[in-house]
Amino acid sequence: MDTQKIPTIREIAQIIGYSPSTISRFMNHPELLQEDTRNELMKRMLASNLPMPKTLSKKNYVIGLTISDPASLFTSAVISAIEKKLFKTQYQLLLITLGERKNVYRYFNEHPDILKKIDGLIVSTAVLNEQGSSFFSKMGIPLVLLHTRCKGEFSILTNNFAGAQEGARYLLDKGYKEVAVVAWEPSDEHIQDRLVGFCSAFEAAKLPIPRHWIVSAPLSSDGGYEATQTLMEGSHRPKAIFYGCDAMAAGGCRYLREHGIKVPEDVGVLGFDNVPIAQLMGITTLNQFVESKIDMVVEYLIGRLEVSGAQERKEDTISITPQIIERASL
Repeated sequence: MDTQKIPTIREIAQIIGYSPSTISRFMNHPELLQEDTRNELMKRMLASNLPMPKTLSKKNYVIGLTISDPASLFTSAVISAIEKKLFKTQYQLLLITLGERKNVYRYFNEHPDILKKIDGLIVSTAVLNEQGSSFFSKMGIPLVLLHTRCKGEFSILTNNFAGAQEGARYLLDKGYKEVAVVAWEPSDEHIQDRLVGFCSAFEAAKLPIPRHWIVSAPLSSDGGYEATQTLMEGSHRPKAIFYGCDAMAAGGCRYLREHGIKVPEDVGVLGFDNVPIAQLMGITTLNQFVESKIDMVVEYLIGRLEVSGAQERKEDTISITPQIIERASL
């Protein structure tokens, strides 16, 4: 059979070992099949190296977004920016929650039915290897990567190291010498880069941050609250605290307010991200330029979906350095 020819239902049935009626139902009314059957059929289709039938590759006008923690304030900001950008287009957003399963290729192998629902995919803060990149290319699903990278794909990153350094220098310029750091756990490359970048600026100023003033807690407002409590109950309090993200900074401000510790008179607060809660609470922070990143992400992806041949898959990395947004907490 010509490898460029779209196979018939009967030909597919012969190759992957299901009846023509089951294949027809899978392509036209998949909801009538059990989930296990749908997943097994998709796996066999992917393994067969057959061209995908038009009924399996029809356009849905849906863009998928992988997320790990739907409760994250930063994730909410990303989702809001994408939906705002898509509002004037014919595309809708489908959230794909990976949870702790951050390997995108493995997730889609376990849930192949999702492939039928999306036209393109934004891979955000997850792991995609070259095998996964090849897999999506074979499926005809264009990708763009946000806050992660993969050889052969277009990626938009945050320079967490340089951003945290800028935050540290800002504190030093304002005269803060006794500064603590609140990181999140479990640790990942994002917080590690922020932690190393921030501490390196203080080391360069010959003001290394004491180890007991580097505290880790769960990535949440409550985590920031608990970490701040640990720091404030010590024998010597820092004069300022750098939080690895705004959600934790908000929790820290809540603890300080509840315990009569004035911000910034007693303790200064610096966050990272510039999500809406930072503006609401007057937290000085490092702006990740979420909306600018999303503009590039969506325009690239829709360009590949809409303009046939005009925007081929490209390997490129754009790294954006966060900048200080001054507010009342410092």
